Amino acid sequence: MGGSSIKDGQARDVRIDDRVARSLWNHSRHFINVLGKPQYVGSELRFPADTLPFKELNVRYEIDKKFLGRIYGMVLEGIVASRKEIDCPERMELRYSGFFRKGRPFFAPLAPKPGQTARNDFLKALNEDRTLMETCYKLEVEFFRLSYAPEGGLWRIEVRPYGGSYVHVLFPPMRYPVDLPREQAELVLTAMKRTAHQIGKMGDKLP
Repeated sequence: MGGSSIKDGQARDVRIDDRVARSLWNHSRHFINVLGKPQYVGSELRFPADTLPFKELNVRYEIDKKFLGRIYGMVLEGIVASRKEIDCPERMELRYSGFFRKGRPFFAPLAPKPGQTARNDFLKALNEDRTLMETCYKLEVEFFRLSYAPEGGLWRIEVRPYGGSYVHVLFPPMRYPVDLPREQAELVLTAMKRTAHQIGKMGDKLP
């Protein structure tokens, strides 16, 4: 995982002011309505995961610093425990075929190691999951990434949609939220849950 590990229960130390915190809460209303009221862990929102295929489901802002301001980008993170070690790339991402137009979605290794290919049973299972691929085709996201830490048996599923962000411009001074459409919120949660399902399914197949 690029030298880092997935630590259960630990929040990133990203400081946000009250207006940014309200934006994160407001953009998370669909998830609140569906999943229940979250708890604040640092600056993150941690949702009840009792009925979900995650150990944790968190929503946070990542900060992109610009020359005359900053963008707070919404990131949904699901932590999944694998019962058995899965032979797969430690980092993967969703990509789309096509150059000028959005084509077929598929998962591929992110910064693969020498000799590593996309011909892997777990990647194959993701890319042949018709429901997952149809959902991913409808997504409007900046990234959809999977990270795996074999030593802890934990997966991190991270999705950053185009909506749900908060923009702070220094000059001319302005602040404004970028709406996260309900349909996209539903698609993101569906895709994350389906991916977690494939992780569990692959673990069940192992001896």
